[in-house]
Amino acid sequence: MKNLQKYFYLMLGASLLMTSCDKVENPYEQVATIDIDTTLYNGTWSDYLENEYPVFSTNTNTDVNVLIEDYTGHKCNNCPTAADEAHEIYGNNPGRVFVASIHSGPGSLSFQQAYPNSSKYYTDHTNPEGIAYGEEFESGFGFFGNPQGTVNRSKGNGEMFSLYGVWESRTDNILNTNDLKVNIQSEFNYYDYANGGYLHVEVEKKTNEAIDMKTVVYVIQDSLVDWQLMPDNSDNEFYVHRDKHLGSIDNNPFGITTFDASAANGEKKIIDYSYVLPQELDKDNMHFLIYTYDVDTYEILQVIKQTIE
Repeated sequence: MKNLQKYFYLMLGASLLMTSCDKVENPYEQVATIDIDTTLYNGTWSDYLENEYPVFSTNTNTDVNVLIEDYTGHKCNNCPTAADEAHEIYGNNPGRVFVASIHSGPGSLSFQQAYPNSSKYYTDHTNPEGIAYGEEFESGFGFFGNPQGTVNRSKGNGEMFSLYGVWESRTDNILNTNDLKVNIQSEFNYYDYANGGYLHVEVEKKTNEAIDMKTVVYVIQDSLVDWQLMPDNSDNEFYVHRDKHLGSIDNNPFGITTFDASAANGEKKIIDYSYVLPQELDKDNMHFLIYTYDVDTYEILQVIKQTIE
């Protein structure tokens, strides 16, 4: 293979297994690969590569999709209104708009620390990656607290973050501009006996612009019921939290280097991940959001959804 590049990262955390037997070798295209747990497959790794590793067809997509990152909190009484706005935009643009509800904010603490004696708000919805985003975007990006959000992290009035009242117009602007700089397609091979499997992501550069790009995979829980402070300051025990951000598939908040600025239009990379689902979660109530972004500006260039089936 020409210009074979590999980027090796340890997969950390309770939901990921760290033992790696072999490095993935894909005979088709350039590869950026993580150390993955090949033992999740009940067979030899050579059999997996021969029989189950995907061969991606030509990606004919021409649409730029949108990721709304809704920065939220369950003790934030304005957050349900923002969440409703994000969900409405998502519903009006099926297959084109996706949502990640990120529990974070400037100076965020674990809710277990903040409310140790609470009989209601004891659930810690935060995770290290979400906290990392809050800390990264505290200054210079317009993020001053919840509820705020980003729309592909594109800037309006010089700031990445905005209140929910402008999310729809920012979304429409991106959907109508359709300046596709990168394409993504993916496949997840799930095995019941392992309660996990392998996510394979193909990223293709679609521009001659000199852009350093990284790719991130969010793990999203579709919905859960838990306490939420409402706009009238009442406590809702049965509030449905949607599209909850659980972190990144590899516990790496800012992702894997995919293309450097010298990469040519049409160049492709494949990134391979292994993932074991948390025991308390149902695969039918989870999905991945895969996005590639501009390293210099943080702007999300493309995003797709991958279900677990």
